[in-house]
Amino acid sequence: MLALRSILVMDALDEGAMKAAAGSAADAILLDLARPSVHGRRDEARRLARRHAQAIGKTGRPVLVRVSDARSGEMAADVEAAVGPWLTGVVVSGAEEPQDVRDADVLVRKFEMRAQLVPGQVDILPELDSAEGIVALPRLLLAIDRARTVVLSIDGLRHDLRLGAGAGMLYGHAMAEVALHADAARLPWVVHVQHHRPGVEHIPTVAHDFGAVGVTVHVEGEARGMNSLFTPDPSEVAIARAMAAEWERVRKRGEVIGVVAGEALEAPGYDRLVDRRTVRRARSVLDLVAAIERREAVE
Repeated sequence: MLALRSILVMDALDEGAMKAAAGSAADAILLDLARPSVHGRRDEARRLARRHAQAIGKTGRPVLVRVSDARSGEMAADVEAAVGPWLTGVVVSGAEEPQDVRDADVLVRKFEMRAQLVPGQVDILPELDSAEGIVALPRLLLAIDRARTVVLSIDGLRHDLRLGAGAGMLYGHAMAEVALHADAARLPWVVHVQHHRPGVEHIPTVAHDFGAVGVTVHVEGEARGMNSLFTPDPSEVAIARAMAAEWERVRKRGEVIGVVAGEALEAPGYDRLVDRRTVRRARSVLDLVAAIERREAVE
């Protein structure tokens, strides 16, 4: 599991920003080869992204590259430029059908082998930016075995559905759908949004409440705030550790349920039951904490 509390998004043509990214406070750096600004300068963008991805990767920071969608005819060249030992994951923009992520999987595997990487080393992150993509999410996740994180693009959804400033309820519905399907697949999810845009300033907080592990940021100054927002509360971590320890004791006794006394956040005097479902969620919290600790050890 990766720490993805804040993902700093960069235009692949912005050399100054990419040079500075090596010292970013963000958990991960996302170089964007799919944004409109690079469309007339794709070769240059790919060359710059590849060079700076290598430099950023040497710092130990996870490097993600957002590639063009399967219908653009540009995905293969984007993936070829991105894949190397420095790359953590490929964000597949505009994922709407299982074949979209299958195409990305085949391409990533091809270039992993060319680079003599272990097949499956590079994560795939399907990005949902349309109603079709959200509806198709369960099928997308069944199509490949290297989907490790789901990305919901709020800005993409706004463009796709031509939404106005009052669309907050629909964004909440979209996040709820993604939260349910990602949780059922045991996968984390993040939100891609320019949250300084008027009308969506609340999105990071709502995403946190729905269980997202992080959001994209577009300026360095936002990173530490999002890191703080998406870091589990110490009391939540203490509960998770107590539940995991109780589960180990329960299983050694051959039982299927246990109790952690007086540890519920919502009611400190209330006993919390420990079973396979609750301990799974506790372990996901501990996995996230471990990922954050690994990330912060890089600094």
